Amino acid sequence: MVDTPAPEAGDRRSEERGDEVGGSRPSGVTASATSTAAPPRPGIVRAGLLSMAGLVALGLTRLLHGAMVSRATDQRTYGLVGTLIAITTIGSLLLPAGVASAASKFIPFEQGRGDPAAARGVHRLLVRVGWAGAVPISLGAALGAAAVFDLGWLDTFQVAALCCAFSAYSVQKSVLYGFGLVPAYTRLELACSGLALAATVLVVAAGWSVYLLPLAAGYTLFTLGAWWRVRPLTRGPRERFTASREIAVFVALACLGTLCSQGFLQGTQLLANHFASRQEVAYFAAAVTLIAPAYFLPRALGIVLFPSMARAHGAGDLADVRRQADVSTRALLVVLAPLFAVALLLAPEILTVFGGSRYADGAPVLRLMLAATYLAVVAVPAVNALSSGAHVRVPVLSAVAGLVTGLAVVAALGGPLGATGVGLGYLCGTAVTAGGPVVTAWRLHRMSWLAPVGLAAGFVALVLVAASVADQWLDPVGRTAAAAFALIMGVLLLRGQIRILRDASIGGRLKVAGGSPSRWGRRV
Repeated sequence: MVDTPAPEAGDRRSEERGDEVGGSRPSGVTASATSTAAPPRPGIVRAGLLSMAGLVALGLTRLLHGAMVSRATDQRTYGLVGTLIAITTIGSLLLPAGVASAASKFIPFEQGRGDPAAARGVHRLLVRVGWAGAVPISLGAALGAAAVFDLGWLDTFQVAALCCAFSAYSVQKSVLYGFGLVPAYTRLELACSGLALAATVLVVAAGWSVYLLPLAAGYTLFTLGAWWRVRPLTRGPRERFTASREIAVFVALACLGTLCSQGFLQGTQLLANHFASRQEVAYFAAAVTLIAPAYFLPRALGIVLFPSMARAHGAGDLADVRRQADVSTRALLVVLAPLFAVALLLAPEILTVFGGSRYADGAPVLRLMLAATYLAVVAVPAVNALSSGAHVRVPVLSAVAGLVTGLAVVAALGGPLGATGVGLGYLCGTAVTAGGPVVTAWRLHRMSWLAPVGLAAGFVALVLVAASVADQWLDPVGRTAAAAFALIMGVLLLRGQIRILRDASIGGRLKVAGGSPSRWGRRV
């Protein structure tokens, strides 16, 4: 998540002012005098596993929804459906995504300071801002899509409904995490994802064309359930919020960074509409849908780590922030590298399973998107470590620089290379977006990342080049054998880093070559 600056954990402004994110307390009323007791918070590991379950349900819903629609329609129709979903996602990034990031940071930050009344005040303010922005943005997205793609009234309504529902869903999900209600999030996600899939089956079986409404219905039900679950925790005295400027800057920076990073991913489908053929637009829609599962683990870590890091900043525990960022980054680098190598080699087969043999020619596009996704996901802990404190401008400026870089590459290569040029632009832009936070966190916290970054990222880059070059000579059996070989070689190459992570999980401390197990400031 990308957020705006809040007081650093060691910053004493909150102690001096006493109302950093709230006004003066009501006279004679303690912060928690009439509030409902907060539920016990799950540990990081349990919260991560619960988040993973919910995100798997979310990702599989999108994946299966896309697979059913792609097989029930032609490539032109599926390309349009994917483009409309991208428009609704981009619309939700204009304001609601920033509000969601603010909720997942300021609510636990105030709780970390021991001020639940201020946390309730932050919640009330952000929910109101979220709704005030979601409705006009959704209407604007729907009318814009209708004008560009000549949509009928029913399709226009679908776009507005999905954009509004997804915007509200994003805010309420972050509110659940801000209050530590991870089990409630998982239950709601599983239930609403199941209902959305059932509705998709009904739409496809009946031959209806309302392909966006099942997703909108699922997000709407989640929003209502989350609102009901949070109600007991938002009762009681609320501090009048006086630091509105701080929140406004926070939301603005969060929206800018998220729009430049995640918006660029969704925008590749819009760019493909301009530079590529209709068939290649369908390839991009399929690729964006297929890479969603790759975000399961980092997103589960991110939505758990971000409130946890914000709470640690509020409590003044910078060592805990550093520890979480270090272990999480190493785990993503090492664990995901062999898995991405397999996916890079089996890209044609993955596309064939998804949409049929007609999608297999989109393998070059999928490979570029997978490589970019690897860079994006390994940067998640570094982004959270910086954004949960006072260094939010680094991820935001990196995202802006990445967007500019990516668009420049697309402008230069999109014409001659078509879809491949757009994919290369996204890869180059993502490298800049992810590189800034990783390098900054690396230097700021004096991390020992040289070995894991060099080995894991280098291995993925090597497999990307090998898969692209050798694809013309390999059949499905040959690609499967190459994928198995790459998996084995990846595990062997990274076995030393895997051993370090295993020892850390057992002993509670990360031991790295050249560093002391009790000194996190050492470097390799």
